[in-house]
Amino acid sequence: MSDSELWQLCHKDDMRSYDELFSRYYPRILRFASRYIKDTMQAEELCMDMMFNLWVKRGQLTIKGTFSNYLFRAVRNSVISYFRKELPATLGLEEVKEECQVGRSSDYRLISEEARDVYYAALKKLSPRRRQVFILNRYEHLSYSEIARKLNLSENTVENYMVAALDGLRVNMKEYFPTLLVFLLSFPGLLFLF
Repeated sequence: MSDSELWQLCHKDDMRSYDELFSRYYPRILRFASRYIKDTMQAEELCMDMMFNLWVKRGQLTIKGTFSNYLFRAVRNSVISYFRKELPATLGLEEVKEECQVGRSSDYRLISEEARDVYYAALKKLSPRRRQVFILNRYEHLSYSEIARKLNLSENTVENYMVAALDGLRVNMKEYFPTLLVFLLSFPGLLFLF
């Protein structure tokens, strides 16, 4: 059965359909979350909570687009929320006081500019087609099927381009992740990029 068929059965309280979706996606979302959250137990807890909430809220959720897109965006948002909660705990008390008194310092601005430059440089390293698919999806919010129609490609090809684009961005920005996190948390409108 397709993901959407299984999800429709979940709306009718079919636990076996949910179990099938869980077995299809839990290992994948755990790998995804573990790329960012190095504490395995925290990553597992985050993914389990998300899957549990999916079942609990099955009657209220309307998923537009593919189930997998929804799920991975939900995981990404959970990872971002996790880092937002954890970020203040990593700052010393003096740093927090200083930040409150002075506001955003010039160092902060420089770090943000560096992170932005790293992101755009990584984006430029993508092949033109991968970059185009990425921009259509993340900036123009087109679904894979809409992109496929617009570019006269198959939906699988669009998905493959997207996976390759995200992998390329991750590889090119891996060493700058802490800096990028500061940048992305500073500009919530850009969090959809990852």
